[in-house]
Amino acid sequence: MDHPLLLEEGKAIRDPVWGYIHFPAPLLALVDTEDFQRLRNITQLGYVHLVYPGARHSRFEHSLGVFHLAKQFLVRLLRSDPPLQLEDEDIRVFLAATLLHDVGHYPFSHTLEELRSFFVGHERRARLLIEDPKGSLYPVLRDQLQVDPVRVANVIDYHARDREIPPRDLLLANILSGTLDPDKVDYLLRDSLFCGVPFGESVNRDRLIASIKFDPHNKRLAITSKGVSAVEALVFTNYLMYRNVYWHHAVRSATAMCKRAVQDLLVHPDCQLQISDFHRVTEGELVMTLRQEQERLGLEGSAQLLAGTISRRLHKVGSFIYPGERKEGLMSFLSDLYQNPEKRRAKEIELCQLFGQLLGRPLQGHEILIDIPRFDKSPEVDLKVFYGQHVPSEKPDPLSFDEPEVSRLRESLLSNFEDQAKIFRIFCSDDPELRALLEQQVKRHLN
Repeated sequence: MDHPLLLEEGKAIRDPVWGYIHFPAPLLALVDTEDFQRLRNITQLGYVHLVYPGARHSRFEHSLGVFHLAKQFLVRLLRSDPPLQLEDEDIRVFLAATLLHDVGHYPFSHTLEELRSFFVGHERRARLLIEDPKGSLYPVLRDQLQVDPVRVANVIDYHARDREIPPRDLLLANILSGTLDPDKVDYLLRDSLFCGVPFGESVNRDRLIASIKFDPHNKRLAITSKGVSAVEALVFTNYLMYRNVYWHHAVRSATAMCKRAVQDLLVHPDCQLQISDFHRVTEGELVMTLRQEQERLGLEGSAQLLAGTISRRLHKVGSFIYPGERKEGLMSFLSDLYQNPEKRRAKEIELCQLFGQLLGRPLQGHEILIDIPRFDKSPEVDLKVFYGQHVPSEKPDPLSFDEPEVSRLRESLLSNFEDQAKIFRIFCSDDPELRALLEQQVKRHLN
């Protein structure tokens, strides 16, 4: 018999991607908390709506979708041969974690997290919210769902460096996060739908879920051979979404402008904002707070950048770094700028001073922005495939997804992702003279 929390019973919420999603009372109580309801006003895709106007969906409905999918994944795993062995509390911990996996998100999606010297990752923020006895989540987890909030936080923040995560919590974390996980499946299909792009339509969601099984040796989710083509469609959709949506040049421009506007505020010696001021606010509240502080400090450049993201007066592409130009020394330099936002800001100011001299007129220091996508982002396919009696190889069952006998998709996508999606750009204000000069000369100064 299925666990009562896995049954399609309880309050039904209509979702545009998955239809009706059912919430038993203890989990509905989590949805009704103040911290979870805040996600209604945290957009899923940040500045993507500047390119795809329909992309106004929020972290709230995405979290509902992840919960729904996680229930389906778990039912498959518990019925697997051999089955995943979980205790009653494990199931309650896992379902709570699926709902709360994004509860620590800052406004504007992942934008602020790229200011690594100021903001911890949203997983760490989720832990702090979940483990706060005075917060809205802790009493619901402890008293109504009857789970240890620390375990829920462990499943979400499983990369925490300051603690050892117990094996049972790591097992649950590996189901929530991986090549094939409820988070990734929901956001790819949901983002595709709301952006109005057809990429997610190629994923056979029913076949995907039906192929899920438990890998007892590696203690993680795997698939049967019948799900290979569905996973290939998911991986390809991920590539297309990064190339056309998530890392669209206008989205990256707005993201770079927002980061620099916030950074200019936070480094000002008289700034009264605390990092905690970013924690529990919505996007509208944060914009109002930033504008007030910019006006108080007289930070015209920061104010212009933030205003540009609102009115879509975005910086233009001044120069690209092409794949053939990505030599070891340059990539090491860019990696250092990515890891250290203060160095990136200093380089941007230095470039503004230099090109202001070349133009014969001063620049304010924010007209040139360096955009560096995540260095560690690439097509990830860490998945085992079970064939049973008909293994297409002399190797033992299961096979790794990226072995040539299974699929060559990741091999072919890897170079495409690095060359066509992960593009390093130098943005500049809408100044034709500056833009032309950047295109000609900026690369020689990137060191």
